[in-house]
Amino acid sequence: MGIMTVGEPLGVFTPTEPGRIGPDHLFHLRVAGAEVNVAIALARLKVPAWFGGAVGPDAVGWAVRRTLQAEGVNTTYLYQGEGPTGLMLKEWYGLQPEPRIYYFRRATAMHDWQPPEGAGEGDGIDGVHLTGITLMLTPSLAARVRSWVETWHARGRQLSLDINYRRRLGEAAEWRTRIEPILPYVNILFASREELEMLWGTPHPAHLEERGLIHPHQVVVITDGPRGAWAVQQGQEIARVEAFSVPRVVDVVGAGDGFVGGVLAGRVKGWDWVPSLRLGALVGAFAVAHPGDWEGYPTWHEAEALLTGQWVDR
Repeated sequence: MGIMTVGEPLGVFTPTEPGRIGPDHLFHLRVAGAEVNVAIALARLKVPAWFGGAVGPDAVGWAVRRTLQAEGVNTTYLYQGEGPTGLMLKEWYGLQPEPRIYYFRRATAMHDWQPPEGAGEGDGIDGVHLTGITLMLTPSLAARVRSWVETWHARGRQLSLDINYRRRLGEAAEWRTRIEPILPYVNILFASREELEMLWGTPHPAHLEERGLIHPHQVVVITDGPRGAWAVQQGQEIARVEAFSVPRVVDVVGAGDGFVGGVLAGRVKGWDWVPSLRLGALVGAFAVAHPGDWEGYPTWHEAEALLTGQWVDR
């Protein structure tokens, strides 16, 4: 079983030094985006991964494609559009552990992306993973993705959705408008405790089920930072794991995406929920212990060694 993640890939300009960005700052160009991160996490954990999205006919688009291919992600459904590749600028300034983010996503190639109708027909793709970010880019893109998801669901295939709330892309009411039409087709919903409270005023999936937003067959995976993660179905907790201890937090960006990739990889491998959540927690811990979004994700060999107590530092 393979998974295709769908979203807008981004060129990310990351400053080499912390502080407010000024004329003298130097930057590294990296490749990221929530769905890019999940695809790379899956590929590193030896799960067949595809990426669906669009880049522009520019140097950043070339870097995106080259990076994904180098990480073992299939780019058959990464199309080249007429608009530019999306960009993101990080600024390590302020009082929070996460950087300030500036998006440059207007009229990008992803806005015109057409879902691949033939995906999942003989290519090994059995699951699709989306985030709320993709749905928030434009109303027309959200409508096309919803129509595609309906068809995907009707064929009995799996769908996972990570809320991934970003206030810079819209207020909570707009997020609910874009996300709620997709929820009936979702098998696994990922959300932080904070996201559930911000969007629906409750951290309890049972309340969402009472409102008809989710259904008994769906599993909601909830994260709560250092307090760990748990999975809920039909209002009942079915699994819980603690967060891995990280001696030194370097960069928290990409940890949530790594967690999602780890959990999905565990499920593809046929694991139960507890070991799947534990694998997700491990990938997330690696992410915060290293700079970059996905650069610190472990390979399958490394993850397996840690989970089985066979990791050797020297």
